[in-house]
Amino acid sequence: MPARHSLKKVRDFEIHTLANEFVSISMAPELGGRIVSMRDRISRREWLDGWSPAGKRRIWHPTDPADFATGPGAGIDECLPTVLACELGEAVLADHGELWNQQPAFARDLAGEGILACQWHLKSLPLAFERRISIGENQIRLDYRLENRADAVTPFLWAWHPLFNWQPGDQIRCSETTCLTTDGARLPWPEAYPGTDLSLARFQKGTTPAAKLFLGPLNVGELSIVAKNGATLTLGWPSSWFPYAGIWITRGFWKGLHHWAIEPTNAPVDRLSDIKELSHTSLLAPGEVREWSLVVGLGGTTENENERRT
Repeated sequence: MPARHSLKKVRDFEIHTLANEFVSISMAPELGGRIVSMRDRISRREWLDGWSPAGKRRIWHPTDPADFATGPGAGIDECLPTVLACELGEAVLADHGELWNQQPAFARDLAGEGILACQWHLKSLPLAFERRISIGENQIRLDYRLENRADAVTPFLWAWHPLFNWQPGDQIRCSETTCLTTDGARLPWPEAYPGTDLSLARFQKGTTPAAKLFLGPLNVGELSIVAKNGATLTLGWPSSWFPYAGIWITRGFWKGLHHWAIEPTNAPVDRLSDIKELSHTSLLAPGEVREWSLVVGLGGTTENENERRT
C-alpha cells in the first residue's frame, strides 16, 4: 500500500508525515529528526508521548542544548554516541548524545517518494549516521547506516530512544525472566523490586515510581506492548548487533510525566565510558559501515478494522 506524504507546521516547526490506511508516522527535521507521532489509525492509538491531545503538544527546542531534561521529553530520538554524558579520552560526550539537538540534513526529494531520510555528522567522534523511515501496510521500518570516518577503531553506544505514552492496562510482553540494573546486578523480571510489576509500570506505594533496567542479552530482538483493548506495538531488530533492550519507566517521577521506553541498544549501560569490555557490537573498524533495520508493527485491535480512520 503506497504511503502518502504530507507537510504541515506545528508551532513553526515543519512536520513531515507518512501515512496509509493503517499507520502514520510524523517527524520534525529541525528538532534533531525527532519522530513526534506514531499512530495506529485503526485503533486510533497514538503510541508516542507528547503529541496528544493536540492542544498540549510538547514540541520546542531545549532551553539548554546540553541538557536533555530542558527539552520536551517526548517522541523518539536517537542516542549516539552515548546516552548519559561522559568523557572518552579527550572527547566530551553530551547528555543523550548529540543527535537529538542537532538538525540533520533532510532529503526533501525523497519525502515525496515515501522516505523520510535524515543524516548527521557527529562532532565528538568521527561517525556519520543515517536513518531512513518508510511504511508498509501496518509496519513502520527504520533503516540505519553508521559509518566510521576515521582510520582508527572507533567505539560507540547507540540506543533507540522512544518515549511511549503509558495508559492503564498496557503491558510489556517478552520471554525474559531476569533483567540487569545499570550497575550490572541481575534481578527478576518483571518483579525486580518488592511490590513492583514493571511490565505494567506498577510500583509499590511509597517507593520511587521510576526505573531504568536492561533486558538481555536477547537471542531474538523482539518485544511488544499490548494495550487493554488489544492494540499492540511490536518491535523487531537484529539482536546480533544490539543484544539488549533498555527499559525506562516514569510514573510522574521525571518532569511529572507518565511514559515508558523500550530501547534497543548494543550494551547494557547508559555511558559509553562504562562499557568495560568493548566487543564487536560496540566497535567500528576504520572505514567500517554498519547497517541494520528496526521494524515497528502496529495492530491487534479489538475495534472494527474495516472502518477507515482519519
